[in-house]
Amino acid sequence: MLLAEELTTARISAYVADLQKQFVDVAPLPQLTLLNPIDDKPHARFLAYQGVEAPAVHAMLGSKNIVTDLRGDVLRIGFGLYHDADDVERLLAAI
Repeated sequence: MLLAEELTTARISAYVADLQKQFVDVAPLPQLTLLNPIDDKPHARFLAYQGVEAPAVHAMLGSKNIVTDLRGDVLRIGFGLYHDADDVERLLAAI
């Protein structure tokens, strides 16, 4: 399937990086520190935000059926091939 769709790891990573940039450019979580800023280096497919408000943001998003990961005071927001720009806009609106 990936071959038929001409999807490579590089293409998927670039697609996810565009979604992450769309999110980060709005700077929607000023009370949290982005631990893995977007740059030209290899990057995970999630953004990690740290701060005392992370559990509250995680709970608020969960109450809106938005799945995130919480590890202590680090909120992780994942982006994948199955997301699109409209999903990012919905996430931003929820925040």
